[in-house]
Amino acid sequence: MIRKEPGLAFWLDWVAHRGGLWEDAGDTALALLPAALASELELPEETAVTADPDASREDGALLLVTGHPLVVKAAESVLAAGDTGTLTLTTPRSVPPDAATLLSKARDHLPVDHGRLDPRSDAPLERALRPVLRVGALVGYELSAEDHFQEQVEEYVDIPSRLRVPARVSERLARTDRDPRAETALPEGLGAAVHHASTSRPDLAAALVEAHRMLEAAAVLRRDRLAAQVGDAYAKERARAEEYYAAAVDSLQRRAADAPEDRAALLRARVESTREERARRLAEIAEKYRAHHSLTPYRLHLLRVPVLRLALDVRRGERRYPLDLDWLLPAGEFAPLRCPACGQAGAPLVAAKSHLGCARCLAPKRPATPPAAGSVPPPRGGAAEDTAASTGGTVAAVPAGATADEGPPPARNAGAASGATGKRSTGGAKAGRTAEAPAARAPSPRPGSRPAAPGRAPSAQQRRSSDPKTLHKRAFAFWEHAAGGDRRKLERMCAPDSPAATLLRLYGATGPLYGIGVGLRERVESCSATVFPAEGRRAWDSAGGEVCTDRGSHDYLLRWSPGPDRLIVEVLPHRTPYAMNASTMMARYRTGGTEPVTRLPRTGATLDPVARLLWQHIPARHGTHLAARTLASWWRVADPQLLLERYPAAVLAAATERSACYWSGTGGGGYSDAARLWQVPEAELRKAGALLQRLLKLTEDQPW
Repeated sequence: MIRKEPGLAFWLDWVAHRGGLWEDAGDTALALLPAALASELELPEETAVTADPDASREDGALLLVTGHPLVVKAAESVLAAGDTGTLTLTTPRSVPPDAATLLSKARDHLPVDHGRLDPRSDAPLERALRPVLRVGALVGYELSAEDHFQEQVEEYVDIPSRLRVPARVSERLARTDRDPRAETALPEGLGAAVHHASTSRPDLAAALVEAHRMLEAAAVLRRDRLAAQVGDAYAKERARAEEYYAAAVDSLQRRAADAPEDRAALLRARVESTREERARRLAEIAEKYRAHHSLTPYRLHLLRVPVLRLALDVRRGERRYPLDLDWLLPAGEFAPLRCPACGQAGAPLVAAKSHLGCARCLAPKRPATPPAAGSVPPPRGGAAEDTAASTGGTVAAVPAGATADEGPPPARNAGAASGATGKRSTGGAKAGRTAEAPAARAPSPRPGSRPAAPGRAPSAQQRRSSDPKTLHKRAFAFWEHAAGGDRRKLERMCAPDSPAATLLRLYGATGPLYGIGVGLRERVESCSATVFPAEGRRAWDSAGGEVCTDRGSHDYLLRWSPGPDRLIVEVLPHRTPYAMNASTMMARYRTGGTEPVTRLPRTGATLDPVARLLWQHIPARHGTHLAARTLASWWRVADPQLLLERYPAAVLAAATERSACYWSGTGGGGYSDAARLWQVPEAELRKAGALLQRLLKLTEDQPW
């Protein structure tokens, strides 16, 4: 039987597709080619082919393996013809979920803040077809004059939402067979098929543009990774050239110094020509190792995926906002969804009083406090001036879903506000929420302080701290929800677009635990809390302590936003603000940043090329907390695609990391260091950094 080498097998299938025949003859195969195909390939109509070199020598058969010109020509003809069509996937034979089951899954999959998902009475569960675009391309990479690679990439794009289909869903769709009965009823043309597949008339052109952008972004990211592998060869060849020309110039200069005047003039001219030749040679080396890539699309499939369409209403009191969810039957998941108000994805939905939006477009605007004219800023680090009293190291058990009991409050000290504790009320607030306590009084002026002189600008108003009891309860509630896996309640406690919300977006309810170093298989048993009220113009309300697991203890520090909402903005692996300031100060003198607390598991979130680079490199350099700041900064950009069209992903990642390090006061905040670390041009990095700063407006108070 003939040995089916991939190249030979592809060629035989291609011949059969072009109208030819072939017969297995043991180690060889006899191919019968049509007259037109034989003339095109310049082969006889009866051709014996093989993939065995011995059979080729003994029987005189044509040796066809991967890389042969005939195999390459066949591949080029297939790519030129393309692979386009419309496919209807079969419905699984298993019993589909009923409306009640889908409603329960929808509530777990799509939590809505200030709202509730209820079924629409006038629209029962119905079957439909949802269009999904499958785009394939060959990507050619040219890393140097000798290093060339070619890879196959594919993207699945949901046409109604124009979002990337998750990898687990696309794998299931690729394994699903097509329905031959539905193909006979397809209309002519791809655009008509899109209209036939969906009642919402999705924009096919917009989905194609988004698919091309995804392919291009993935190719750029892959190209940068491959180019980094040949960076050593480029550096060595450039160093050899510089060493050679430096030695040649030095030799000519020494000879010119001892030569007569007429001979010295010729030698000096040769020095100038050698320098010009050096510049040309270095430019040739740079061009030789300049990475390029090219996209060759070859596949465009319109998949008609059978779905169960669930008609829902998002209720807020008597208000109702309609929302339709599609359950993909072959994948067993809901189709991706964008915010109906702003069109963005990735943020939880919020039912407002006027419309349905998301946490990003309906986020409350923080009032900007103008800085005082004559105030002196404290040291960088965010909480250097915090003065807080301990709550006595209160420890409570935190089982999954349980409520921690708190001990009696300790006596107050004379010089600082104490973090008070007390029994949690069972009737004053709803389960899972903490009742708001009255705000603490503003601190009285210190003895001996002088009032502001007439005509002098008063100092900035100090931030008023929340009640320590409230902060103490919220700290315990936060870790209770994290241990119990309640992501919905954690999202309500965290500020949108903050580092804490970034951890939730990456890992769900376990994100804060991973952020302080809790391992994948560790079980949370108890935690302690110490409140550090804000004192000073730039201080933060915070609470620190330990989270104890079955394998050890982990320090933590929660920081609340200064606004009236008092939402958690950061989860840090430090026990006190002083430990955080000390770690920040020591990081300024390290060249490699800080090591991560633990090895982070792989995230299931969908990351763009810049976010993927940031999450791959920054945790190992600066720790999880600074990586969360950089990702929060990048995800605040309104339209990242415009930046990706102007700058490579590596340049944007380097600029985002540099900005976060600079405004956080840690090491590695210089442009030259970032350019050398990421291997990007410094001039381009400075332009991207300035543009990011204009968009994000980072400060020392908010370095993300």
